[in-house]
Amino acid sequence: MEEKLFELKLKGYCCSQIIMSLGLDRLERENDDLLAAMEAFCNGLNEGKLCGTLAAAVSLLFVADAPAAKAELREALMDWFYDRFGGYDCDDILQGNEMNKIAVCPGMIAETYEKLCELLAWER
Repeated sequence: MEEKLFELKLKGYCCSQIIMSLGLDRLERENDDLLAAMEAFCNGLNEGKLCGTLAAAVSLLFVADAPAAKAELREALMDWFYDRFGGYDCDDILQGNEMNKIAVCPGMIAETYEKLCELLAWER
Protein backbone atom coordinates (compact mmCIF):
# COMPACT_ATOMS: atom_id res chain seq x y z
CA MET A 1 0.00 0.00 0.00
CA GLU A 2 2.79 2.45 0.89
CA GLU A 3 4.38 1.97 -2.51
CA LYS A 4 1.10 2.65 -4.33
CA LEU A 5 0.45 5.77 -2.20
CA PHE A 6 3.95 7.04 -2.96
CA GLU A 7 3.48 6.36 -6.69
CA LEU A 8 0.21 8.32 -6.76
CA LYS A 9 1.75 11.17 -4.77
CA LEU A 10 4.59 11.33 -7.30
CA LYS A 11 1.96 11.71 -10.03
CA GLY A 12 0.93 14.89 -8.22
CA TYR A 13 -2.26 13.51 -6.68
CA CYS A 14 -3.56 14.88 -3.41
CA CYS A 15 -5.38 12.89 -0.71
CA SER A 16 -8.81 12.92 -2.35
CA GLN A 17 -7.42 11.92 -5.73
CA ILE A 18 -5.40 9.11 -4.17
CA ILE A 19 -8.44 7.62 -2.43
CA MET A 20 -10.53 7.82 -5.61
CA SER A 21 -7.74 6.42 -7.76
CA LEU A 22 -7.30 3.44 -5.44
CA GLY A 23 -11.05 2.81 -5.50
CA LEU A 24 -11.39 3.12 -9.25
CA ASP A 25 -8.49 0.70 -9.67
CA ARG A 26 -10.24 -1.75 -7.35
CA LEU A 27 -13.46 -1.38 -9.33
CA GLU A 28 -11.47 -1.80 -12.55
CA ARG A 29 -12.77 1.52 -13.85
CA GLU A 30 -11.16 4.61 -15.29
CA ASN A 31 -12.58 8.10 -14.98
CA ASP A 32 -10.12 10.92 -15.55
CA ASP A 33 -12.85 13.54 -15.12
CA LEU A 34 -13.77 12.21 -11.70
CA LEU A 35 -10.11 12.16 -10.64
CA ALA A 36 -9.73 15.73 -11.85
CA ALA A 37 -12.87 16.76 -9.94
CA MET A 38 -11.47 15.27 -6.73
CA GLU A 39 -8.81 17.99 -6.81
CA ALA A 40 -11.51 20.34 -5.51
CA PHE A 41 -11.24 18.58 -2.13
CA CYS A 42 -7.44 18.85 -1.81
CA ASN A 43 -6.29 20.43 1.44
CA GLY A 44 -9.80 20.66 2.82
CA LEU A 45 -11.34 22.52 -0.11
CA ASN A 46 -8.06 24.46 -0.12
CA GLU A 47 -9.20 26.14 3.10
CA GLY A 48 -8.52 23.57 5.81
CA LYS A 49 -12.19 22.58 5.82
CA LEU A 50 -13.70 19.18 4.97
CA CYS A 51 -10.88 16.63 4.72
CA GLY A 52 -10.36 15.48 1.14
CA THR A 53 -9.68 11.94 2.29
CA LEU A 54 -13.13 11.76 3.87
CA ALA A 55 -14.86 13.56 0.99
CA ALA A 56 -13.36 11.19 -1.57
CA ALA A 57 -14.04 8.13 0.59
CA VAL A 58 -17.73 9.01 0.91
CA SER A 59 -17.87 9.72 -2.83
CA LEU A 60 -16.26 6.37 -3.54
CA LEU A 61 -18.87 4.58 -1.43
CA PHE A 62 -21.53 6.02 -3.73
CA VAL A 63 -19.57 5.07 -6.86
CA ALA A 64 -19.13 1.50 -5.61
CA ASP A 65 -22.57 0.88 -4.04
CA ALA A 66 -24.94 3.85 -3.86
CA PRO A 67 -27.87 2.02 -2.21
CA ALA A 68 -25.67 0.68 0.60
CA ALA A 69 -23.92 4.03 0.93
CA LYS A 70 -27.26 5.76 1.42
CA ALA A 71 -28.58 3.12 3.79
CA GLU A 72 -25.67 2.64 6.16
CA LEU A 73 -22.13 2.81 4.82
CA ARG A 74 -21.80 6.61 4.68
CA GLU A 75 -22.78 6.99 8.32
CA ALA A 76 -20.55 4.10 9.40
CA LEU A 77 -17.57 5.60 7.58
CA MET A 78 -18.15 9.09 8.93
CA ASP A 79 -18.54 7.84 12.51
CA TRP A 80 -15.37 5.76 12.24
CA PHE A 81 -13.44 8.65 10.68
CA TYR A 82 -14.45 11.12 13.37
CA ASP A 83 -13.63 8.69 16.17
CA ARG A 84 -10.28 7.77 14.60
CA PHE A 85 -9.04 11.20 13.52
CA GLY A 86 -10.88 13.59 15.82
CA GLY A 87 -12.81 15.59 13.28
CA TYR A 88 -13.90 16.07 9.70
CA ASP A 89 -11.93 19.22 8.88
CA CYS A 90 -8.24 19.38 7.99
CA ASP A 91 -7.66 22.17 10.51
CA ASP A 92 -9.01 19.98 13.32
CA ILE A 93 -7.20 16.84 12.21
CA LEU A 94 -3.90 18.67 11.74
CA GLN A 95 -4.45 20.76 14.88
CA GLY A 96 -4.00 23.95 12.88
CA ASN A 97 -0.42 23.02 11.92
CA GLU A 98 0.24 22.32 8.23
CA MET A 99 3.49 20.56 9.18
CA ASN A 100 1.40 17.78 10.75
CA LYS A 101 0.29 16.85 7.24
CA ILE A 102 3.53 14.93 6.68
CA ALA A 103 3.03 12.78 9.77
CA VAL A 104 -0.76 12.38 9.65
CA CYS A 105 -2.04 12.27 6.10
CA PRO A 106 -0.30 9.23 4.57
CA GLY A 107 -1.44 6.97 7.39
CA MET A 108 -4.91 8.49 7.36
CA ILE A 109 -5.24 7.82 3.62
CA ALA A 110 -4.12 4.20 4.03
CA GLU A 111 -6.37 3.56 7.05
CA THR A 112 -9.37 5.16 5.38
CA TYR A 113 -8.89 3.07 2.25
CA GLU A 114 -8.64 -0.06 4.40
CA LYS A 115 -11.89 0.93 6.14
CA LEU A 116 -13.52 1.39 2.74
CA CYS A 117 -12.39 -2.10 1.75
CA GLU A 118 -13.88 -3.45 4.95
CA LEU A 119 -17.20 -1.64 4.52
CA LEU A 120 -17.50 -2.68 0.90
CA ALA A 121 -16.32 -6.23 1.66
CA TRP A 122 -13.45 -5.88 -0.80
CA GLU A 123 -10.59 -8.30 -0.42
CA ARG A 124 -7.25 -6.55 -0.04
